[in-house]
Amino acid sequence: MVKKVALALAVIVLIIAGGVYYLFSNLDSLVKVAIETYGTEATQARVSVGKVTIGLREGSGAISDLKVANPKGFNTPEALSLGDISLKLDTATLQQNPIVIKEVIITRPKVTYEYASAGGNLETIQKNTQAYAQKMGAGGSKPNGAATPQKDGKAETKVIIERLVVSGGQIAMSHAALQGRELSAALPTITLTDIGKSQGGASPAEVAEKVLGTISQQAARVASGELQKQLGDQLKGAIGGAAGAAGGAAGAAGGAADKLKGLLGK
Repeated sequence: MVKKVALALAVIVLIIAGGVYYLFSNLDSLVKVAIETYGTEATQARVSVGKVTIGLREGSGAISDLKVANPKGFNTPEALSLGDISLKLDTATLQQNPIVIKEVIITRPKVTYEYASAGGNLETIQKNTQAYAQKMGAGGSKPNGAATPQKDGKAETKVIIERLVVSGGQIAMSHAALQGRELSAALPTITLTDIGKSQGGASPAEVAEKVLGTISQQAARVASGELQKQLGDQLKGAIGGAAGAAGGAAGAAGGAADKLKGLLGK
């Protein structure tokens, strides 16, 4: 009888050990699936990841080839390509909730700003992530620090990101008024600190809203300004001659401004 009980316990321990081994040996792929699933739901556009490498002992991580496709209604294949992403984890918090990520560095992201009849693609992604975060319980509906229960009754794992930096980015711009020409500009360096700290941790939806929303907002601001500059110069040149011939420079300038605003949806 004792031997049978011991054998049963050994089998249970073996199963648990196998489960733990599966979890840690497949951690990279589990994180990859989580990013793609949460990202696609949040942005309403396909999110794909090339590779994820997590080193729990070293407290480090790397994500490569993370791409966010465009939502419906846009023609360019991608809105965001986040290049190389490196992580530094606080290993002492890996068994806690929230988990603390000391640093996230995103280098050389590529952003495509496309303006269509429905508006800008980046603004659309930003609105989608905001709506998703609100749907998942963001926006102050719970007391600070209260964890959102999952379907299985367990508290949702949250994170605090102490520092996030986006650097070396480029923006490409697409607009029908450019008549096939491409414009590009540098994305300003973005630094965010203490994401999720004030509310005791941020959910994946809230992190997506904050990070993708900020990148989209900054890129849209730069792209819109560049488009206004380029298209404004074109309109000034085209209308300036007509204004001189007609003797109505002031009225022509006003029409140019109105036309430019219409083109950019302002």
